[in-house]
Amino acid sequence: MRVPVQIISFSCFLLPLCKVKVRCLREDIKYENTEPVEKASYADGETVRVNCITGYTGLYRLKCEKGEWKKSIERPCAKRRCSHPGDTPNGDFKLIEGTEYVFGTTVVYNCKKGYEMASRINHRTCRAQGWDNVVPVCEVQLFLFNHLDRLHLREKERIIQSWFISSYHYFYIIMSCTEVTCELKSTTYGVKKIKPAGTTIFRAGESVEITCSEKHWFFGTKVTSRSFTCKDNGEWDYEPVCAEITCETPYDQHVYYPSYYFSGDKKLGAIKSYSCESGYRKTAEEVTCTRDGWTPKPLCAEMMCDPPRIPNAEIVGGQRINYKIGSRIEYKCRSGFEPEEPVQITCDSQGQWTGIQQCTDGICQEQELKNTEILFGFPSFTSPYKPGHILVFRCTDDNMSFFGQNAIKCQTDGRWNYPYPQCGGTVQCSQPTNLQFVTLSDKKTEYSNFEILTYTCNKPYNEIPRGVLMCQNGKWNGTFDCKSKICPPPPYLQHGDYSINSTKDEVITAVSYTCQSYYVITKQQDVYKCVDGKWETPPKCLRPCEIDDIVKKYNLQLPKEKVYIRHAEKYRLNCSDGWNTGSKMKAYVDVSCSNGNLQIDKSCEYNCFSLFQILFSVYIHICVFVFFVR
Repeated sequence: MRVPVQIISFSCFLLPLCKVKVRCLREDIKYENTEPVEKASYADGETVRVNCITGYTGLYRLKCEKGEWKKSIERPCAKRRCSHPGDTPNGDFKLIEGTEYVFGTTVVYNCKKGYEMASRINHRTCRAQGWDNVVPVCEVQLFLFNHLDRLHLREKERIIQSWFISSYHYFYIIMSCTEVTCELKSTTYGVKKIKPAGTTIFRAGESVEITCSEKHWFFGTKVTSRSFTCKDNGEWDYEPVCAEITCETPYDQHVYYPSYYFSGDKKLGAIKSYSCESGYRKTAEEVTCTRDGWTPKPLCAEMMCDPPRIPNAEIVGGQRINYKIGSRIEYKCRSGFEPEEPVQITCDSQGQWTGIQQCTDGICQEQELKNTEILFGFPSFTSPYKPGHILVFRCTDDNMSFFGQNAIKCQTDGRWNYPYPQCGGTVQCSQPTNLQFVTLSDKKTEYSNFEILTYTCNKPYNEIPRGVLMCQNGKWNGTFDCKSKICPPPPYLQHGDYSINSTKDEVITAVSYTCQSYYVITKQQDVYKCVDGKWETPPKCLRPCEIDDIVKKYNLQLPKEKVYIRHAEKYRLNCSDGWNTGSKMKAYVDVSCSNGNLQIDKSCEYNCFSLFQILFSVYIHICVFVFFVR
């Protein structure tokens, strides 16, 4: 029995395997009041926790997805809160700034009338660990009744000491009272001059003038000299203490990670190096703490591009004084200059214009000749050089090396297709090899270009007694031509040597060849003979390979120690972290050597294979589900 089946057409797409390793950068994390994360970059799929700086509470958890940070947890950093600072009996307090008890705020305590501050410190500040200092204490002032001096001694003695409780404190009414005074507790540290000098105790209403030394000022101000007055409660109207001049951490000046670069010493004269946020540049390599804060000011200036100066061009829409990073403008070349179409240029992150094309009239500029001369010019040697003009160069000295192209051509945009060539240095030949059977007329380590070297063949290979060689462009134009009636000398083996197996009348007739360490001989032949005056073709020594930085381009790990591998041998290299070969999840590649050339057949790819398998499997299940449902 046939059952009709409805075929539902569907298509499933294949996700492309990743070919590029996309990473997320630390500098792209720009949340306020946070500490920099540990690593400079993170691989796709990695998560990172971003912590708040000291005194702030909050948290960010980010995940790197395709080169961009995605938030999974976001609790913006806010100043840490403190509990109530604590009341003091017979006194009160007030906030210096703000309305909340948060990190950095300070409360100052004052005693009520009739009471004086017994504590040395009258303030508390909210720190990362809570309030500093202790709650200040207010004590009753000792006083003397105005009428006591009218009483007889007997009556004075009858005044009893009495106790009474008020706000959890005991007070004494006593016969003797002390005068309200203020004391200068610091008269030397950071102090240059005190007027009146030598006095440390002052009555209520009296004043003292203090001048701080060069590197000090009064705490919380930028004042170095001022007067202080003793108040009726025995306190100074302002704390008469000279504090060392320091600079604050520049959190609001676009400095990158200021809490790191400006940690430690911030005293007057301190010098710091620093970095700026992206889009800003340093105004100096180092900054100095002065009385006016960190200088120079500002520490970081926004990167801008100056107006472009392009000869024979006009900016579309007019010029501005400066341009922000990322700005794009267009210009057009004037009539008669190339290119004719408008050109768009961009202000890059370094404050430089990119994409500039010079406006030219099609004439190529004559340039300086550096140890060169024009050998030939078409249609002429001299300028003007119009499009199609060809120049051919040579060195002014045959002993110099030639760098560049011998011939260049003027293009339609007024530029040469290659830069002018240059000549320099010296062309030389090194001393010839295989000197065992010859004597040189002029034996030295180096020979000039086109220099002729005369040699004499030694016995028994002096059938041709002598000959000459010429140094041409750093190479000899031939080899020594020495031979005997029986055989010529054994062929020279580069990177190898031979041992003599047999001779006849002092003439070598058979040898065995060997190669230097790590070099591989091409033929496994024990003896090479001279037959009928000719030597058998000698072997070659194939060069080894050194594993060097080139492997990093294939996303492979460079071995910690120098490694050489012989010709035709293989060596296994591991992929960089997070990469594999894309085949069976292998995280290594076998490289081989071919006569000094390292053969790398496969590059490690970013590890997207597992993700691909998961997504592909999910998609197939969806397709099957849709098929049966319909």
